[in-house]
Amino acid sequence: MKCILVALFLIVSTCISCKPDMQFDKEKWNYQTDPAFPPDYRNRMVNDLTQHHQLVGLHYPQLIQLLDQPSFIDSAAVSYELDVDYGRDIDPVYIKNLNFYLSKDSIVTSFKIEEWRK
Repeated sequence: MKCILVALFLIVSTCISCKPDMQFDKEKWNYQTDPAFPPDYRNRMVNDLTQHHQLVGLHYPQLIQLLDQPSFIDSAAVSYELDVDYGRDIDPVYIKNLNFYLSKDSIVTSFKIEEWRK
Protein backbone atom coordinates (compact mmCIF):
# COMPACT_ATOMS: atom_id res chain seq x y z
CA MET A 1 0.00 0.00 0.00
CA LYS A 2 2.85 2.37 0.87
CA CYS A 3 4.50 1.72 -2.51
CA ILE A 4 1.27 2.53 -4.32
CA LEU A 5 0.96 5.86 -2.49
CA VAL A 6 4.57 6.77 -3.26
CA ALA A 7 4.11 5.87 -6.93
CA LEU A 8 0.89 7.87 -7.11
CA PHE A 9 2.60 10.87 -5.50
CA LEU A 10 5.48 10.69 -7.99
CA ILE A 11 3.13 10.50 -10.97
CA VAL A 12 0.99 13.41 -9.79
CA SER A 13 3.99 15.60 -8.92
CA THR A 14 5.58 14.87 -12.30
CA CYS A 15 2.38 15.80 -14.15
CA ILE A 16 2.00 19.02 -12.17
CA SER A 17 5.59 20.12 -12.78
CA CYS A 18 5.48 19.42 -16.54
CA LYS A 19 4.49 22.29 -18.76
CA PRO A 20 2.83 21.15 -21.97
CA ASP A 21 4.04 22.17 -25.39
CA MET A 22 2.38 25.15 -27.03
CA GLN A 23 1.77 26.21 -30.61
CA PHE A 24 4.26 28.75 -31.91
CA ASP A 25 3.10 32.35 -31.43
CA LYS A 26 5.54 35.15 -32.34
CA GLU A 27 4.28 37.50 -29.64
CA LYS A 28 4.64 34.88 -26.89
CA TRP A 29 7.95 33.66 -28.36
CA ASN A 30 9.37 37.11 -27.60
CA TYR A 31 7.45 37.90 -24.38
CA GLN A 32 10.09 38.35 -21.72
CA THR A 33 9.39 39.07 -18.04
CA ASP A 34 13.02 39.10 -16.87
CA PRO A 35 15.86 40.32 -19.12
CA ALA A 36 18.31 37.93 -17.43
CA PHE A 37 16.36 34.93 -18.73
CA PRO A 38 15.03 33.85 -22.13
CA PRO A 39 11.38 34.59 -22.92
CA ASP A 40 9.07 32.43 -20.83
CA TYR A 41 7.32 30.45 -23.58
CA ARG A 42 10.15 29.60 -25.97
CA ASN A 43 11.01 26.23 -24.47
CA ARG A 44 7.36 25.17 -24.70
CA MET A 45 7.01 26.34 -28.33
CA VAL A 46 10.22 25.01 -29.84
CA ASN A 47 8.79 21.58 -30.75
CA ASP A 48 5.88 23.10 -32.67
CA LEU A 49 8.18 25.61 -34.34
CA THR A 50 10.69 23.00 -35.54
CA GLN A 51 8.12 20.37 -36.53
CA HIS A 52 5.40 22.46 -38.18
CA HIS A 53 7.21 25.42 -39.75
CA GLN A 54 9.48 25.35 -42.80
CA LEU A 55 12.72 26.74 -41.36
CA VAL A 56 15.38 25.29 -43.65
CA GLY A 57 15.61 27.45 -46.75
CA LEU A 58 14.53 30.68 -45.07
CA HIS A 59 16.62 33.73 -45.87
CA TYR A 60 18.02 35.50 -42.81
CA PRO A 61 15.52 38.43 -43.06
CA GLN A 62 12.65 35.90 -43.19
CA LEU A 63 14.00 34.17 -40.07
CA ILE A 64 14.14 37.53 -38.27
CA GLN A 65 10.63 38.35 -39.44
CA LEU A 66 9.40 35.03 -38.03
CA LEU A 67 11.34 34.95 -34.74
CA ASP A 68 12.61 38.51 -34.20
CA GLN A 69 16.20 39.24 -33.16
CA PRO A 70 18.35 36.29 -32.06
CA SER A 71 20.04 36.04 -28.68
CA PHE A 72 23.46 35.51 -30.29
CA ILE A 73 24.92 35.91 -33.77
CA ASP A 74 28.20 34.79 -35.31
CA SER A 75 29.43 34.47 -38.89
CA ALA A 76 27.76 31.13 -39.64
CA ALA A 77 24.94 30.79 -37.10
CA VAL A 78 22.26 32.57 -35.13
CA SER A 79 21.02 31.34 -31.79
CA TYR A 80 17.84 31.77 -29.77
CA GLU A 81 18.01 31.09 -26.03
CA LEU A 82 15.34 28.64 -24.92
CA ASP A 83 16.22 27.97 -21.29
CA VAL A 84 18.92 28.83 -18.78
CA ASP A 85 19.43 27.77 -15.17
CA TYR A 86 21.90 29.55 -12.92
CA GLY A 87 21.49 27.20 -9.97
CA ARG A 88 22.91 29.06 -6.98
CA ASP A 89 25.69 30.80 -8.85
CA ILE A 90 26.21 33.73 -11.19
CA ASP A 91 27.40 31.35 -13.93
CA PRO A 92 24.84 29.15 -15.69
CA VAL A 93 24.74 25.45 -14.91
CA TYR A 94 22.37 24.63 -17.80
CA ILE A 95 21.75 26.27 -21.18
CA LYS A 96 19.42 25.24 -24.00
CA ASN A 97 19.54 27.04 -27.37
CA LEU A 98 17.97 26.73 -30.81
CA ASN A 99 20.79 27.27 -33.28
CA PHE A 100 20.30 28.05 -36.97
CA TYR A 101 23.20 27.47 -39.35
CA LEU A 102 23.46 29.71 -42.40
CA SER A 103 25.06 29.38 -45.81
CA LYS A 104 27.35 32.06 -47.23
CA ASP A 105 24.22 33.50 -48.87
CA SER A 106 22.51 33.84 -45.44
CA ILE A 107 20.07 31.00 -46.03
CA VAL A 108 19.18 28.60 -43.20
CA THR A 109 20.76 25.25 -44.08
CA SER A 110 19.97 23.46 -40.80
CA PHE A 111 19.04 23.96 -37.20
CA LYS A 112 19.68 22.12 -33.97
CA ILE A 113 18.55 22.28 -30.36
CA GLU A 114 21.67 22.16 -28.22
CA GLU A 115 21.92 21.71 -24.47
CA TRP A 116 24.88 22.27 -22.18
CA ARG A 117 25.26 21.24 -18.54
CA LYS A 118 28.04 22.13 -16.17
